Amino acid sequence: MRNLDIWHVSTQKFDIDSTEFVSCYGHHEDTSSGELYVCTHNLVVRNFDENGEIKWSKDLSKLSSPENSAVNITFLTLPNCVSIGLTNGELFTIDDSGNSCDLAGVCQNGLLAMEWSPDQELLVLVTKDMQVIVMSAMFDAIHECNLLDKEFGDKQFITVGWGKKETQFHGSEGKQAAKLKEEIDVDPEIENQKSVSITWRGDGNLFAVGFVGDGVRSFKIFDREGLLQYTSEKQQGIEQHLSWRPSGNLIATTQKLTNKYTVSFFEKNGLKHGEFLIPVNETTTVEDMTWSSDSEILTLLCKDLETNSQKILLFTSSNYHWYLKQTLEFNSSHNVKKLMWDNMFDVANNKKLHVVLNNGQQYSYTWIWNIDHSNGKGSDDDAIVTVIDGKKILATGFRQTVVPPPMASTEIDLHDFIQSIHFAPSIKTDGLDPNTFFVCTSKELIFFKEVQKNPLQFEKHRSITLDTCNFPFQTYNWYWVNSETIACIMIDGNNYHNLTIFDISDDKIMKRHSELLPSAVTKICPHPTNASVLFLQLCTGEIIEYTLNESISPEDTSFPVSCMKFDVLSIDTDLYFLGLSHKGVMYINGTMVMNNVSSYFIHTNFLLVTTLKHLLLCTDLTKAGLKAISEHEKTESVDIYKRKIERGAKLVIAVPNDTRTVFQLPRGNLETIQPRPLSLNIIGNYLDSLKYHEAFDLMRKQRINLNLIYDHNPELFMENIHVFIASIKNNSWLSLFLSDLEDIDVTKTMYFSSYVERKDLTVHTKAKVKLICDAFETELRKDVYNKLLPLLTTLVKRKTIADLEKALSFIKQLKLEESEGKKHPITSDEALKYLLYMVDVDKLFDVALGMYDFEVVLMVANKSQKDPKEYIQMLNELNEMEENYKQFTINKHLKRFDKAVQCLVNCGSERYGELKTFVKYHSLYREALALFSTNEDIYKQISDDFGSYLKLKKQYVEAGIVFERANSYDKAIECYKDALEWELAIKLASGKPKEELIELCNSLVEGLNEEKRKKEALTILEMFCDDPEKAITYAIESGQYKSALRLCARHNKDDLKEKQLIPAIMDEYENMQDLIHTNHSNFIKYKDRLIVVRENKNKRPVDCYDQTYANKDSDLYSDSGSTVASSGSTRSFRSSKNRRKHERKVASLKEGSQYEDTALVMALHSLVTSSNELRLPVKEINIALSSVGKDNEALTLQINLERLLKDMKDNFKEIWNNNLVLEATNARIAAENAPEGQSIIPQGVAALDPHICIAPVIPEVQWKLDGFN
Repeated sequence: MRNLDIWHVSTQKFDIDSTEFVSCYGHHEDTSSGELYVCTHNLVVRNFDENGEIKWSKDLSKLSSPENSAVNITFLTLPNCVSIGLTNGELFTIDDSGNSCDLAGVCQNGLLAMEWSPDQELLVLVTKDMQVIVMSAMFDAIHECNLLDKEFGDKQFITVGWGKKETQFHGSEGKQAAKLKEEIDVDPEIENQKSVSITWRGDGNLFAVGFVGDGVRSFKIFDREGLLQYTSEKQQGIEQHLSWRPSGNLIATTQKLTNKYTVSFFEKNGLKHGEFLIPVNETTTVEDMTWSSDSEILTLLCKDLETNSQKILLFTSSNYHWYLKQTLEFNSSHNVKKLMWDNMFDVANNKKLHVVLNNGQQYSYTWIWNIDHSNGKGSDDDAIVTVIDGKKILATGFRQTVVPPPMASTEIDLHDFIQSIHFAPSIKTDGLDPNTFFVCTSKELIFFKEVQKNPLQFEKHRSITLDTCNFPFQTYNWYWVNSETIACIMIDGNNYHNLTIFDISDDKIMKRHSELLPSAVTKICPHPTNASVLFLQLCTGEIIEYTLNESISPEDTSFPVSCMKFDVLSIDTDLYFLGLSHKGVMYINGTMVMNNVSSYFIHTNFLLVTTLKHLLLCTDLTKAGLKAISEHEKTESVDIYKRKIERGAKLVIAVPNDTRTVFQLPRGNLETIQPRPLSLNIIGNYLDSLKYHEAFDLMRKQRINLNLIYDHNPELFMENIHVFIASIKNNSWLSLFLSDLEDIDVTKTMYFSSYVERKDLTVHTKAKVKLICDAFETELRKDVYNKLLPLLTTLVKRKTIADLEKALSFIKQLKLEESEGKKHPITSDEALKYLLYMVDVDKLFDVALGMYDFEVVLMVANKSQKDPKEYIQMLNELNEMEENYKQFTINKHLKRFDKAVQCLVNCGSERYGELKTFVKYHSLYREALALFSTNEDIYKQISDDFGSYLKLKKQYVEAGIVFERANSYDKAIECYKDALEWELAIKLASGKPKEELIELCNSLVEGLNEEKRKKEALTILEMFCDDPEKAITYAIESGQYKSALRLCARHNKDDLKEKQLIPAIMDEYENMQDLIHTNHSNFIKYKDRLIVVRENKNKRPVDCYDQTYANKDSDLYSDSGSTVASSGSTRSFRSSKNRRKHERKVASLKEGSQYEDTALVMALHSLVTSSNELRLPVKEINIALSSVGKDNEALTLQINLERLLKDMKDNFKEIWNNNLVLEATNARIAAENAPEGQSIIPQGVAALDPHICIAPVIPEVQWKLDGFN
């Protein structure tokens, strides 16, 4: 689908001073500029620089033998010299300065041909006696052989007889046809020709030599050592031209037969491999043949012997078809002497052709691949792509159809060779159809307009004759500005480039304005919104702006290099310049954003990019989208859609306002995809404009989740459900939509990237399905018979038994109406089959059975695969039962136990025994109790069973409540007692004898005491036991000294105060003093030891602990602290016993143990925490002491605890320092990042809990009695 467009044209005049010469083009290593080397007929060698000036000149006639001429001239890059071979056999080299000329060697028999290998390490010579000589770069002979030898070569074919002509069936020709041999006619003219051609394969491993032998021209293939490998098969009419494709797969030559003139291809084994016709007349012959350096373009130089005019034909191949992409026509006054392809990769991807005339004039043409397509952005653009093939235009409209090349939707034949095709501008002016285009030939501009879309047809509606040019492509880069204006670039004889504006009217073209340009223009691009402004990209990468009828002005933005693809975008009134260089670098506003881009295309709303990683990237044409593309190689973005594509696929076109995107693969075949963002954009537009049918159809084809119809705009959809149902005539589509509904918002999940800027909507998705189904049911009921299937779908989709029953009722009603003779679009059988398709037959059978309607049951069963033996007997048995008991049996069968209980209750008191058993078996106590009043006997019986059931489950409170409701107070008291709900138990026991009440209270006190609920136990003793001494004694024993003081005062028990209370308080004081003292001494001891251990480990990290206590599982220790972890161990501490054993080992405080520092930190943390927890108990003791006149003791206790807490707090930073925190963190990370497959046992610091690694957080508590200070 690509055309070969002109990129750059330049002219140069060389003072060769001869019409007969050989020439070559060469590049120096230190520069990309090329120089021309020429050897004239009188053996004068000249070197011309890039400006056409003579750098040096050397006359070889004085150094060579007389009557001599040049055979070949080549510039050698590595030695930086020129190699010249002469017909008499001399080989000369001249250095790059032209000062030194050396005779490298002499072939005594003279030379016919000479060619250097591509790597310039080998030289092949063919002498006049047909000897092939292979020489090294130092001109040392490597191998020599004779071309006329009859040997085939080292790779001669081996056959076992398969496929021999003698064994084939020859039909009506008979067996004699097997003995016939094809004879090649000997041409006497060829026999006298001595021309020899040499061609190398691109990798330099093989070369071919074409020659005449036995009256037939053929060629032989040699390897790099000069050894013969193959000999070509004999073919009639082969000419002297021979050119090996640099990629190495084909050898091209010309073949002239009686009825055709072809380019024939041969494989390296010499066998023919295809051909194509050369489109020339009978008087034309091919003078030269060559390949471009990238193997993509085959170039033929043809001459018409009748008119002496010449043509250069450029052929390319795609999908096994050879296209004539460009034709350069030279009249008889121009005599093309030499064609040379540039071999510098920096020069527009190796597509620069140098044409040298015999008068010294040189024309350089640089080509690029370009896709000529329509430029419209709306739905009226048919995405026309045109392909040039000689005098034919192959046009395809991709909006209607995809036709693979070399075929096309339509072919347009012209009289002249086509140079370029140009479509109407993207901005509509004067009603120009975007599908209109004009064709540029060397003689005229021909305008075509579309007259039919499918099948595609064009008609010619205008032809304008052009002025004759001095050389091909003197005018190029044509651009259609508007209906009356055309622009182009014109180059004059002095190599100056001008922007020329032409007015077109009727069939005439008139030059309006010409503007001299600073350098050559490679691309013209329109302003995206202003039709009178053009942007011109210069060969330097600079961008200039031109306004019609005004002067040019430079743009601030420019590209580092000239880009083969160049576009200008307008986003929010800002201009963005996009460029893609021939090396795959993409620029936005002059900044490189990606360096692996193979193609891009600007769709109506999206930018599509293909990469060398075989990915398609798609982003919105917004500032955020372009920013995401710019940062794509650094960070992933949800703004960019990615999908894999075929290897080497490149974008051809994306249909405007459509989803179809066309790629061309390297072979030439096409592939069409529909990227998801394009589809979602079109669907969104359809949904916004309420075109539900178009949206639904596209979503089905693209397999897009149908939830998007609602999620795109829930409010709009709910307001227009009637429009949706009216638009979707197909009931299957409606049912498909309903069945796909889910309570999720697909704009936040699978299609989030296309709704990034979407604001949260107030409509919740949790009840989306029910909301839509309710609305649908309301609308569908208006035409229930025509929309029965979607209506059934709404009922099924709500997934409730009631809705399924409603669906079966609809079908039953339909069946009744059918029995009355009514006809409906959907029969009851069809409706039931549809329902069975959506709902499992067993489930639907159970639903029908639960309706207690056996007609419906049989209707469902008959349409299912159920065996009648499965249900007939059951139905018969049910029919014989009483109605309520039948319903009970059905509900019991369906496991609807709540309804079964209700039906069994309705059966009356004679079924109460079965009821109690059923309720007890299925634990349906609450359901059964709700059906009876509390004064009924059955209620009490079920309550007793329920209470026992709850008591068995140890739900004592609930059991007590149930027993209480059933007036089983003794059982209720026992349950409350077991639950230690003493208030409820005493409430029920208040009417019992005093002895029983006191016994109950004592039992409750014991239970509460065991549960540490001592205040509640004291309350019971005080309020219900009438034994003050017992209450006071319990208060003293439980440490409730203030309550004990209160009870002593209340009951005048001063003797108990003196004998029991005060001694108990003093004992508590002594114990607390001992505890504080012990904690203080332990804290100082552990702290001092921790400092010593840390110092020892810093000095001797390994020898500082007793080896007998080392963990045998550990093989990784910290250099500055405790061991991090044990790696490689297979222990996982699955048993709690082993885990506790390991924890004890880590917490060992024995001096010299491996984890002593860790154990000390744990012990100190525990001491600090427990000491701070003494503050409130000390406060309680101090209050009691002061109440009995022991102020000094209280003050002493308070001071001692205060001193302990202060000492601890002052040493926090020394114990929990930064090194401990850092070591613990690193140890944890190392343990968590263990290699896969290894069991890591945290040890040492790694075993510490995170809260122990930092100083304890002490909450503020008001505990001191300030009056003692």
